[in-house]
Amino acid sequence: MRRALIAVTGLALLATGCGSPAGSEQAGGPVRITVWDGQSDAAAKSIAKLVAQFNQAHPDIKVSLESGAATADGMLPKLTAALTSDAYPDIAYLYGSWAPNLARNPKTADLTQYAKDPAVGWADFWASEREAATVEGKVIGFPAVVDNMVVLYNKKLLAKAGIEAPKPDWTWDDFRAIAKKTTDAGSGTFGTTWAISGGEEAVWGLWPLVWQAGGDVLSPDRKKAVFNSAAGQQALGLLRGMAIDDKSLYLDSSPAEKGQKLFESGRLGMFLAGPWVLPDLQTAKVDYGVAQLPGTNGNHETVSGPDNWVVFKHDDRRVKAAATFLTWLTAAEQQLEWMKDTGSLPIRESITKLPGYQDYLTKYPGIEVISTNLANAKRVRPPTTRYPRVSAFVAEAIAQTLLGKADPKEALDEAAAKADAALAVPGS
Repeated sequence: MRRALIAVTGLALLATGCGSPAGSEQAGGPVRITVWDGQSDAAAKSIAKLVAQFNQAHPDIKVSLESGAATADGMLPKLTAALTSDAYPDIAYLYGSWAPNLARNPKTADLTQYAKDPAVGWADFWASEREAATVEGKVIGFPAVVDNMVVLYNKKLLAKAGIEAPKPDWTWDDFRAIAKKTTDAGSGTFGTTWAISGGEEAVWGLWPLVWQAGGDVLSPDRKKAVFNSAAGQQALGLLRGMAIDDKSLYLDSSPAEKGQKLFESGRLGMFLAGPWVLPDLQTAKVDYGVAQLPGTNGNHETVSGPDNWVVFKHDDRRVKAAATFLTWLTAAEQQLEWMKDTGSLPIRESITKLPGYQDYLTKYPGIEVISTNLANAKRVRPPTTRYPRVSAFVAEAIAQTLLGKADPKEALDEAAAKADAALAVPGS
């Protein structure tokens, strides 16, 4: 998820005292916990509404909400810095691919006993979510979001260019052709966009192209980078051709991810994203369509990122309060409310059986395509503590290539060499 997101810095959060040391609550008073939510726009409003409902119904627990970092991409470094002091939250919204890093930190709570509580309904979460929240048998958080990447397209721009809506069997050549035809330099309209700001947002969209072409990110033993294979070069080469030759790719260097705003304003033909942007598109009154990713030789593999609400230890009372809050927040009824507000996919099977689920499907045209597309999410990003560093090296390679400062092979080979050095560090 992915990834929407806000502007309160870690330093500002520290100044608020959001991560107050353990024992700061008055004896007998409510247990006070802080959540770094990493949401913005519709999602931020929805989580704030739900927290208010929880606080009203649970006078013995007081949940305070903060954003945590400028973007969800920035949450891990902000949290890592905060964990060196007492100014860290009780709960943080974090990407599932970061779970191995977090599990190694002694301040990360072990929630395994709580997951066994029948009230949690752990088996009701999808298997991929349970896997993303568990490291070597240790449960470190509750599932927060399950998503996948699709292509959103502007129906009016495609029609204006005389282009039919993408068909289920479309290819990356089709994608490139549509992007080129919908680009109009005079009006500042681009076919699509790609992030070059250096975060995971730049990288996770590349992996489906690599996987579809038979490549992978790391070797099976996760000791060597293999993303610089022919498949990786082909994937990055496609993007380079769109950026340099076709000039159909808007290069988004803003941490605030301006690409989405371009799509909302009708100046972007296609946008690689997921269900998390649907509420914003509806607010902007975009006439959009949804298609699964283009395919390679009939393979339409996508990328999915189950995210977690991870809990951190201050004292036992606060860990218990955090588990109580997350049990409530991730219950089917609260999740359906969240889904209606945000367009998120159901994190529990039981949600699909609630009476209001059909209303949710009606509210978000195209959500069925995204839900069905979960079947195309066959692999996950490597579950290694070194993945964030690997991702950063690849993000730099992408930026250098799309800016015309390096060719795909050169950039990926350099990133692979750096990744191999990082992977060789003991304990990776």
